[in-house]
This record gives sequence, structure tokens and C-alpha cells, in this order.
Amino acid sequence: MIEIVKETKTKKKSSPYYILKYEYMIGDADGNTSEKVEVLADNPYLERYVKLLNSLKPLDGKWGIVLDSYEFHKFVEQGQITEDDYKFLNSLMWEGNDLYEGIDEDDEHAWAFCEGVQGETEYSFLVFEGIKLTYVDEDGKKHKTKIK
Repeated sequence: MIEIVKETKTKKKSSPYYILKYEYMIGDADGNTSEKVEVLADNPYLERYVKLLNSLKPLDGKWGIVLDSYEFHKFVEQGQITEDDYKFLNSLMWEGNDLYEGIDEDDEHAWAFCEGVQGETEYSFLVFEGIKLTYVDEDGKKHKTKIK
């Protein structure tokens, strides 16, 4: 009798991480796009960052949110976030901005977010519609998340 021996593939374990998916509408409903960024699971800024960005509403007189460093302070002026929240977000979203107290320029956790922040494409502006957060465990399995 011939016995078939099945090979088992052993996956190499990896460090758990999160996928931040920034969702955008292109222009005034010309389509949608997204940017994905991987963030280490032990990133101390992740929860606050996602909560704050997902809490933003369009500014008075605007119909959408454009992530633009020049107008971002208006969220403080309109009472959506505090000055401290503004400094925190500002230092994580755009390279070269003033650093939030406790974050230094060598902090690898701080620079994980800015690659997903977009305000425009080569031909139109982008309207931020929120961040979706997915957890990827050490076996590579993806899990939905909820921030309470």
C-alpha cells in the first residue's frame, strides 16, 4: 500500500501589526481611492490618532474634509479638537512639522502615519472619509477592529 504524505507548510511567525486604510473620495465624487499604511501593534499613538481623525466633521462652510496642513488648525477654532489634539495630529500627519511633546525625530512609531495622509492627487483634491483599521496577527490572519 502506498501512503501519501502531505507536506505541511510552516508559516514563519511575524510580528503583529495593524493596517490603516485611509479612505478618500476623489474631488466632488469622481471616484474613490485609498492609501494603506502598516503600523506596528505596539504603536503608542495608534488609538488616539485613529479616534481623533475619525471624529472630524467637515468644517463650517465645507462639505468634506481635506487633510491639508495649512487649514488643519481650523478644527481647533471650530471646537472639534483641542489645541493639544492638534499638536499631536500635526506632528504625526506631516513630516517636518513641530513635534508633539514626548515625540522625537527618531521615534519610528511617529512616522508610521504620514504616508497615508493625502490632500490631493495629481489632478484633483481628495476628501477624507475615515480610517478603517485591520489587525494582522502573528500568523498573518486579518481581523476587524473596533475602537471603543
